[in-house]
Amino acid sequence: MSKKIKILISLAIIIILIIGYQSQQPSRTNFDLPTSSLKNKDWKDIFNNNPKIDKFKILNTGSVKVPLEGMLNIKKLKKEHGLNEFLWVDVFSSLFHHKEKGWFMIDTGLDSTFQKTGNINGLFAGNFIKETKQNKSQNIARLIKQEQIKINSIFFTHLHGDHTAGLPEIDGSIPKVVGKGDTFINIPFLYSSNHLNWKDTLLEIDSNNGIKISPLESVIDIFGDGSFLGINTPGHSPSHMSYVLITDKGPILLTGDVSHTKYGFENNIEPGWVENKVTAENSLQQLIKFYEKYQEVRVIYGHEQ
Repeated sequence: MSKKIKILISLAIIIILIIGYQSQQPSRTNFDLPTSSLKNKDWKDIFNNNPKIDKFKILNTGSVKVPLEGMLNIKKLKKEHGLNEFLWVDVFSSLFHHKEKGWFMIDTGLDSTFQKTGNINGLFAGNFIKETKQNKSQNIARLIKQEQIKINSIFFTHLHGDHTAGLPEIDGSIPKVVGKGDTFINIPFLYSSNHLNWKDTLLEIDSNNGIKISPLESVIDIFGDGSFLGINTPGHSPSHMSYVLITDKGPILLTGDVSHTKYGFENNIEPGWVENKVTAENSLQQLIKFYEKYQEVRVIYGHEQ
């Protein structure tokens, strides 16, 4: 085969992959934020505000086996850390109820395909998820049915496959909300899924609309009443969002994958899989400082309670 033909074949493959990638991308539009109630307030004011969230629940939708080097920056691990080369980590979806607005979901967990091999495929998929484990009644659709609730919107920490994998068995008409510009990776033959496609529309929250409430640099008042707060925490993904919920049982911080594990959070070690190491470190340090100052906050890590 001539060099010219090889080049043409390579170009054709690249074009096919680009077309395939674009055809699998959802459309995007702005999420309309209400006027914030947070101006001139500190965290004690926010915590003591009349809580509007009266129910919160974590759904464990199964487990995946992943490389340690993805969960933690192994260059920062002590030699005697005692962790295995691969870790089994839980995959969560969270539900919360707002007294006036109803039920909402954060991340979608896993669908029933994870009782076998899951719904993420392609040449590189095995680099991220080595094995899956899920009980028969543990998939997200079954768990939602047991709750007997209607979900008004789904908010994502970010669009990595283990956080969107429940979408195929969830009502596609439910609005989906994400940080502006967060990447959904779906490249045919390389790393692909049936989670989102061009028929879906993502509502994007612009972190530029957030305000600084020390030590957090960008806090977004999503409902406008100080009850559900998006925290701009990029690094693991381009527009990753953590969340703070002000509930009637106290404030809750969902770190998302700013910190996959308690070990990473307590030892100030960011994930190994990051888009930007500097911003990933900064995001983690913000959340750690927040918890150190306000230890009444319940912290739930990306893949560990």
